[in-house]
Amino acid sequence: MEHFDASLSTYFQALLGPRDPRVKGWFLLDSYIPTLLCSILYLLIVWLGPKYMKNRPPFSCRGILVVYNLGLTLLSLYMFCELVTGVWEGQYNFFCQGTRSGGEADMKIIRVLWWYYFSKLIEFMDTFFFILRKNNHQVTVLHVYHHASMLNIWWFVMNWVPCGHCTVCADHHPDQLRGHLAVRLPSWLVVFPDWIHDFSDCPLHKLLYSDLQQEGGLPEERTPERLRDGRERPHQQLFFSGKQCEAEEAA
Repeated sequence: MEHFDASLSTYFQALLGPRDPRVKGWFLLDSYIPTLLCSILYLLIVWLGPKYMKNRPPFSCRGILVVYNLGLTLLSLYMFCELVTGVWEGQYNFFCQGTRSGGEADMKIIRVLWWYYFSKLIEFMDTFFFILRKNNHQVTVLHVYHHASMLNIWWFVMNWVPCGHCTVCADHHPDQLRGHLAVRLPSWLVVFPDWIHDFSDCPLHKLLYSDLQQEGGLPEERTPERLRDGRERPHQQLFFSGKQCEAEEAA
């Protein structure tokens, strides 16, 4: 595992350049492996959770949801206040802000963005509560993609661009890191979020939650969505039944 971690670290530094030394030794940031393992565990729970809950009554989770939502609200309020004061103290702008231009304010920004990164791990619970309450129709492709990707994206942000311009576009792919990736990766990987909505690989859908449609946990379709070329198509849920896949393959 140490050899694998060292190989990953060497590869990332060759791809993106040296890491920011200001976050060296911070919890979860030195190695990518914990973040990767947490993401894999999340996807396994998303896959196996509804199968476990299939013949069990849903949990209410009302009390813990109140505590969970209140905790995230307070954390979000803290991060908002720290970001606003840090941006003000560092005299940040909304155009092209360097990662070492705010003096002491940069460290304040870095500390609060670490909490933002860590909050992406906490927010895995959003999906787990959907599964425990058997609200499987809310576990969509976009929902799973968002939660699985944000923790990984922000691990890279915290190691390479932990302040600067990413502060003023905190819930999007930071432009500086995206610029690095655009130079080194094929364009279809960089714009992956744009075509995730058109993803309809039946073998994968058949593998993951093929039983949800049969038990009535997922509606057939929702309000049609207008595409860029003017055509309309229904929203696709995360999983299809085997019969649907076979019908689409035959067509």
